[in-house]
Amino acid sequence: MSERLPAAVAGGGIVGLACALLLNRRCGWEVALVERSVPGRSGGRAPQRALTLSPGVAEVLAECGLRHNGSAYSGRGDAGAFGEGAMPLVPGGHAFSRMVVWRGDGPPAPGNSITFDAAELGVSALGCVAYEEPVRRALWELAEQCPGVHLHSGAAFESLEITAEHGLLKLQDGSEIAAELVVGADGGDSSFRQLLGIGFDSRGYGQRGLVFEAESDQSGGDTAWQRFVEGGTLALLPLGAGRWSIVWSLPNARAESLRSLDGKGLGKALNKASASVAGKLVAATPIASFPLRRGLAARICGERYALVGEAARVVHPLAGQGLNLGIGDVDALARVCAQRGSAMVGDARALARFARERARYGHEMSFGIHAINAAFSGPAAPLAARGMAAVDRLPPLKRQLAARAMR
Repeated sequence: MSERLPAAVAGGGIVGLACALLLNRRCGWEVALVERSVPGRSGGRAPQRALTLSPGVAEVLAECGLRHNGSAYSGRGDAGAFGEGAMPLVPGGHAFSRMVVWRGDGPPAPGNSITFDAAELGVSALGCVAYEEPVRRALWELAEQCPGVHLHSGAAFESLEITAEHGLLKLQDGSEIAAELVVGADGGDSSFRQLLGIGFDSRGYGQRGLVFEAESDQSGGDTAWQRFVEGGTLALLPLGAGRWSIVWSLPNARAESLRSLDGKGLGKALNKASASVAGKLVAATPIASFPLRRGLAARICGERYALVGEAARVVHPLAGQGLNLGIGDVDALARVCAQRGSAMVGDARALARFARERARYGHEMSFGIHAINAAFSGPAAPLAARGMAAVDRLPPLKRQLAARAMR
């Protein structure tokens, strides 16, 4: 069976689903989406991946049709990214209005920290924290209900060919999809990118990320905390009702030693590292662990194709910007395609506008995250902490930094 469409997306994660839905909504195209695994529901005590979503990303997801309360999207600026009462526009999301970053002994204090506050910035919230699974499942259901999105699940693609007229995806079930534009959204180990022969400069940090959830003896929580500690970073992301998502990046040896601790030992280490800013914490799930790396594709578009999300770049999780960068890619790609004028779908010259925009912003963000990690993990960490505290006393600069992070 062969299918001919204006566009096809390889990869059905949040970024790929948003890409298919936006290309359909903004351009009026029929779009194929190829994804082997259908979103399910996790069971047991395993930690779910928590996402930190910026207000700008919440707006894009709302345009895709994703609303926390089922109401219709009426266009950008209708009620702000988080609507009335700072409620996030994603299923199960929890908004936060403050973010405190610090380095040093004990809790944050003047001279070793920087605080971002939504009220000072004139916004309803700085962002929201939500589980990946329900967000992806909701987007999948939107794609199922959208007549212009053709879902191909249960079979991955096994080959990709680019011709002057189209990109041709051949699936493992024998079907073929010919599209004037093909988009790779299949993650950091992208088969799409590899089949195109695009190089990927990938380097490890010698660190592992530990992810688990914790419960606090304090209820509520609208502050996200991040501490630079022991050659890594500890992030405490509020999930509501005294529940926290913990993202702890550490040198490999230290990470492995923490993984070997029992619940009591892990809780003791966590409370020491967090300086009890979120109250007394008790680990509530087992630890998930993954190696940390950064990577950048040699190019992100060409005649008939484009890369988005982690297929284009992988960044350190310390700023929580990985998904936000991916949705920014999707937003820019759909905008360029909708404004292409007389250019053909998938024309390399039109797509070059997308590449220039994302190269500038994506490279700046990727380099900035890498530089921050290097500064706070090395011998210059005390100096970096003083510089961070100085920025805290410069409201215009702090507003500028916050505005970029909230895009």
